[in-house]
Amino acid sequence: MTHWYDQSGQPKYEIEYAGKRKGMRPTTLRDARKLQLLPSVTEVMKVMDKPGLNRWLQDRILESALTLPRTEKETDDIYKARIRQDSKEISTLAMNTGTEIHDACESAFKGRVINKKYKAIAEKVKATVEKEIGIGWFSEESFGCALGYGGKVDLSKFHAVIDFKTKEVLKDKMAFDEQLMQLVAYGNGLGYNPLETKFYNVFISWDGDIEIHDWDNIDDIFRAWDMFKACLKMWQLKHRYVPEIKDIENKIKGE
Repeated sequence: MTHWYDQSGQPKYEIEYAGKRKGMRPTTLRDARKLQLLPSVTEVMKVMDKPGLNRWLQDRILESALTLPRTEKETDDIYKARIRQDSKEISTLAMNTGTEIHDACESAFKGRVINKKYKAIAEKVKATVEKEIGIGWFSEESFGCALGYGGKVDLSKFHAVIDFKTKEVLKDKMAFDEQLMQLVAYGNGLGYNPLETKFYNVFISWDGDIEIHDWDNIDDIFRAWDMFKACLKMWQLKHRYVPEIKDIENKIKGE
């Protein structure tokens, strides 16, 4: 589902059905054109190839193919469909686990009741961030940017931006261009000067291991910003849609 924001920064992920039908439905590009909504940072970045993600998905399919026994009378097409379904279930588990850990961390920083399953991890993340980076964080602030995109930030405070990334297991190499692109786009959307802003990824394993990556190379930061702007231009050309900006001055809307 595509995430959209109005120009004041309020999320518009869903919209009411028209006519007599009750309830909500996912917001579409057609709705966005009508309401002049802004695509999210992650939506914009979908135009860029992600070799790491593609390799991970391919590995899940290969694992399913290697471990899923084939029945005696099963056709090639039926067997391939079962392999795809099995790998999809594995991918869904990973996605759901990441979402649950992320939500638990959000609750920890907002002082809400934390899901018991990931309470220890969330509290450890909060303690580690406050010890290693600082206190006074805003959780899940959303924004609308005058360049034509919006977003919601895991953690932010004046001139500091944090994004959580969950992994089944932490590895030696986890920080890539797309993570910094996302952070810098968030910082710009919040109106922060990149020369004065600190950008961090907090990597969290399913077992609660934590690693903080500090993006401290200013050349990399400006390169990432140029890359994101190129993605934004490509997204606008691909979808033939550039929002008509109406009096946005990097307004921030928190929950």
